[in-house]
Amino acid sequence: MHLNRILLILALGIQIVSAHPAQIILLRHAEKPLNQREVHLSAQGRQRAVALVPFLTTTPALVTNGLPVALFATRPTRHDHSRRPYETLTPLAQHLRLRIQTPYPAAGYAALAERILADPAYDGKTVVVCWVHTHLPALAKALGVRAKVPSWPGGVYDRVWVITYQGTEASFSSLPQALLPGDSTR
Repeated sequence: MHLNRILLILALGIQIVSAHPAQIILLRHAEKPLNQREVHLSAQGRQRAVALVPFLTTTPALVTNGLPVALFATRPTRHDHSRRPYETLTPLAQHLRLRIQTPYPAAGYAALAERILADPAYDGKTVVVCWVHTHLPALAKALGVRAKVPSWPGGVYDRVWVITYQGTEASFSSLPQALLPGDSTR
């Protein structure tokens, strides 16, 4: 913030209120192929990505604050070429006519959390983040979850984590997607 603006705020007695999204939905990218060098989704992963559109746009617990206004995915890097988080959100982005933002690599979860929590455009809105599963617990913590956050098992693709804000308090829940045969229903 510029010094002049700070002085003006102090002189006028304006109170700066921290804005938060109403809800942040975290998910892991959809299924990957057996070939670990493949950077794209498997056929089942592509099916899940398509099935996520109605799930994320009609499930009552996920749309209480309206449809998502922002989509974030990990940025591929020289060492991690995966396009799966971006591809997982692509059908949703097309449906909502939103751009998928990829400002940070997977290890940049703290910067992502700071960016989302500081952006007044997301105040009272829903944001969706598709990230690498190994960083999801730390991302949830960086987003303000104080409760114990479980690790995300390597073979699990069928869940979403929902962070809901009441003031500055962040509550955490884990919901099944139940979209494809074999998905968990609880």
